[in-house]
Amino acid sequence: MTHTRTEPTLHVVSPASAYDEPSREFGTQVDQWPEPRGRRHRRRTIALVVLLVLCAAAAIVSMLWQPRSVQPVPVAAPAPEATPRADPAQPRYPIEATVAALPPLDGSDASILAALQTLMGGSGLASLLDTRNLIRNFVATVDNVPRRALPPQKLPTKPVTGSFSTTAAGNGLVIAESNAVRYAPYVKLLQGADLARLVSLYAQNYPLFQQAYHELGFPNGHFNDRLVEAIDVMLAAPESTAPLKLVQPKIFYEFADRDFEQLPAGQKLMLRMGSGNAAIVKKQLRELRALVTAQVPAQAHAKADSAAKN
Repeated sequence: MTHTRTEPTLHVVSPASAYDEPSREFGTQVDQWPEPRGRRHRRRTIALVVLLVLCAAAAIVSMLWQPRSVQPVPVAAPAPEATPRADPAQPRYPIEATVAALPPLDGSDASILAALQTLMGGSGLASLLDTRNLIRNFVATVDNVPRRALPPQKLPTKPVTGSFSTTAAGNGLVIAESNAVRYAPYVKLLQGADLARLVSLYAQNYPLFQQAYHELGFPNGHFNDRLVEAIDVMLAAPESTAPLKLVQPKIFYEFADRDFEQLPAGQKLMLRMGSGNAAIVKKQLRELRALVTAQVPAQAHAKADSAAKN
């Protein structure tokens, strides 16, 4: 609602009439200079007409003083096209699709274990691996490497043997050097693996790894991209040659250095296994990363062959 303000009219009570006749309404006042009602009405009508005439004249003058030339209406420039972003549906590190028939994921353990034993040195491998749900557990572990914890029930390997060993240092505890021995069989296995053949086996069975990753809750994700991310996290693990100090606030040990304690699970594992083991693992991981990021999809091979023939 629009409110219009008008100048107040001065109202004064006439001394002569103040006591002659009471007002019809309480508080009603009369004009200072009373005049006949008809004359007041004519004066108000004339003033209104004059006001309308002045407004019309102002409008006509305003139109007549407009410039003769008509300025073109500016046309808005077209908005620049947005820079196309990478399609999240496309993998960053694609893996060549296999054409061989694969077993169902639920029935893949036997074939994967047999292939791994061929590549990595015989039946001794079974003593280090949990042979149930090999692909699913491997996928779950890789996905958890950049996170805060590695659920032990999802590890594809059996727990390291022996107890976590500590030693006294000053008024506290540190990880004992002998603790690195517990990880030695796993590091030796990785060090002796033919990584090129191992990645070839992984690529051949990649649809099963991808299926397990989708089942994990990432229907639009690409497992090989997550694998590369996990490798990068482990390669970025800090290195320390000094004994690592521990605290035991409750049941489990924690790193006394809070920055170390806040690290991702994969990096904390690298610290626990000892600097010597970690150096070997990082060397192998660099080679593994180069291999899994160098895989070219079959479609790219076909295009390259076609271009070469032309």
